[in-house]
Amino acid sequence: MRSSSTAKAIACLIKPGSLEPRINESAGQFFVPADGTPPSNIPQVEPADDEPPQTLLQIVSENLSLALLARSRSNISDRESREWDRIVVGYLSLLSQWLWEDPKSVRDFLDTGGLGTVKFLVI
Repeated sequence: MRSSSTAKAIACLIKPGSLEPRINESAGQFFVPADGTPPSNIPQVEPADDEPPQTLLQIVSENLSLALLARSRSNISDRESREWDRIVVGYLSLLSQWLWEDPKSVRDFLDTGGLGTVKFLVI
């Protein structure tokens, strides 16, 4: 991502899909891709909500927020606290490289609540 506007543009287009399994209703079983080609009668599972899928940038930002919340718990050990610190630093490193000199990504980050994450870091 560092110094590559092409990589940043491609990363912005990534929208991870749902992890919900596809179910073969007639057999009442899950389809396993290693079993071969899927039967033609497997229905596609639609997402439960009407919201568009999250972008990779939104997911990274949300994971940073969750890591910061986990880090701020009062009942964690010193070792666990250091592990959360490493995770937070990893997400911050990724975001800083991604957002550096990429105004569109910065705008998307701030539009999806990134300012709340930044404010939480300052406090």
